[in-house]
Amino acid sequence: MEDYSFNVISDDWDRKRSKPWRTLEKFLSILKKEDHRFSGINLDLGCANGRNFRLFIDENSFLIGIDKAKSLLEKAREKLRNNDEFSHENSNRIALILADMNYLPIRNESIDNVFSIASLHHIRGYSTRKKVINEIYTLLKKSGYFLVTLWKRWQKRFKKYFLLDIFKRLCSEKYRQKQKERGLPEFGDKYVSWTLSKDKRTVKRFYHLFSRKEARELLDNFSIEQVKEMGGPTDNDNIFALVHKN
Repeated sequence: MEDYSFNVISDDWDRKRSKPWRTLEKFLSILKKEDHRFSGINLDLGCANGRNFRLFIDENSFLIGIDKAKSLLEKAREKLRNNDEFSHENSNRIALILADMNYLPIRNESIDNVFSIASLHHIRGYSTRKKVINEIYTLLKKSGYFLVTLWKRWQKRFKKYFLLDIFKRLCSEKYRQKQKERGLPEFGDKYVSWTLSKDKRTVKRFYHLFSRKEARELLDNFSIEQVKEMGGPTDNDNIFALVHKN
């Protein structure tokens, strides 16, 4: 998972993404009504600045936040030290680790619940994404839960791009090679720009956007409990999936 762009945009990202994601709150409230409780040892994988920590921590849980972008993890540490939304007791139940998703420093079968919120879609390559999913499966306890969100491919703002992209990939070897050289080897790969507010500089971030079928195939070693399309400009631009270990 590339971290350079997130280290560059960390201050701007923190200003614009400081509060918990409302759509995630909505999904969790749906699960709560169905009597899902995420107690025990929880892992926020790709936690960034810790914006969603308060959704994953309570008096019955311990939370580990992992991210590869050091600057964003420092923002998370600042929140734990200074933010009024965390009690001293709750902040002491949160540990932060600087690590890559590909090499997680977590013991096998030691985690009750894993949350990967808008992070897996930044990983290049099917085999690498599958490796991370298998690692998550391994570190979960038996019957542990995995909640993941992914950007949906066929959302309104990207539909034209992907229709043209698949046509060119099918018709032109030269185009396929060019996309590969740009770091976009697979259909579904795209760079999405982030403009820094202060200096108007633009940073490109890698995404792999998923079809619903592809998301299910990626998670095929889990039992799928619930899949919904929620959030974004049209309110169905993200895939939310709750699965559990068999």
